[in-house]
Amino acid sequence: MKKKRKKAPSVLIADDSAFEVDQIKIMFEKMGFEVSWTYTGADAIKQARRNPPDLILLDVVLPDITGHDVCRLLRASPETMNIPLIMITVRDKTEDLVLGFEQGANDYITKPFDARELKARVNACLRMKQLQDDLTQKNEEYKILLKNVQELAMTDPVTGLFNRRYFREVLQQEFSRAQRYGTLFSCFMIDVDHFKPINDTYGHESGDRVLSEVARLLQVQLRDVDLIARYGGDEFAVLLPESAREKSRQIAERIREAAYSQIHSFLPKRHSVTLSIGISGLPDPGLQHPSQVIATADFALYRAKRNGKNRVDIATFQEMGSQPSPEEEEKLDQLH
Repeated sequence: MKKKRKKAPSVLIADDSAFEVDQIKIMFEKMGFEVSWTYTGADAIKQARRNPPDLILLDVVLPDITGHDVCRLLRASPETMNIPLIMITVRDKTEDLVLGFEQGANDYITKPFDARELKARVNACLRMKQLQDDLTQKNEEYKILLKNVQELAMTDPVTGLFNRRYFREVLQQEFSRAQRYGTLFSCFMIDVDHFKPINDTYGHESGDRVLSEVARLLQVQLRDVDLIARYGGDEFAVLLPESAREKSRQIAERIREAAYSQIHSFLPKRHSVTLSIGISGLPDPGLQHPSQVIATADFALYRAKRNGKNRVDIATFQEMGSQPSPEEEEKLDQLH
């Protein structure tokens, strides 16, 4: 298999002297460059934007606009702002050099110049550009890696939903917003009924498929602004911004009915899966902390499970009274 031929670097020369252009062109061709040239500043800008070269050699004195103005305009354009640019000048006053660097030149070379000096300055510019490109690429790779790590840190690998940690963070933000601006929200805690027998009878792979299908069902039934998370095990949590607690019951009932009518064909006997749903949210004067929102929704879920499963229940913080006893918690775990 033939190796892919490496593309030759390209240079654009802008100089008002045809003789100078010919001399510089020969030097660059000997260095292996593809050479294009122009005698005016306006055309240099046009060529550089249309087909950006790897390097620009720019005379300070041009017939239409100065090389300094060309440099400034090239640096202002996204297509040409990072192209290495060496200015050619017969002037060697400090003021001229400073002006060029201020406009964005990478280097200066004074006429007449030696081919070896030109080659050294060109190579230095190209090395610096390569280092900048490598750094930019590494930064982009780092950003992608960081994004992937952040996504892994807040998503559940089985369902692709957000995880418990991320749900709690967003709930904290939503609760703070509600306290500050008086907005409403609802919280669902959703449990898959009889999930343990599915795992025990048909295996964990079938259990994971059930969880994934429930996750897809929730995504279909809920709005884009609603936050859905796998809270743990066979339990899901949903946060519904701008949705009052009582009104959200209709949404929960729709989810429950959709789950009841969904057939999981990969399970024997065309097994259907039911959901129990507990609801809490605002307005509820008893809720003073995000953890109380979850505890109240969990209490409503416990009641739905205790009263026969495949049900929706709604609760306020005041209704909770005392927290369930250890014995009741054990019974709740068995119901799950």
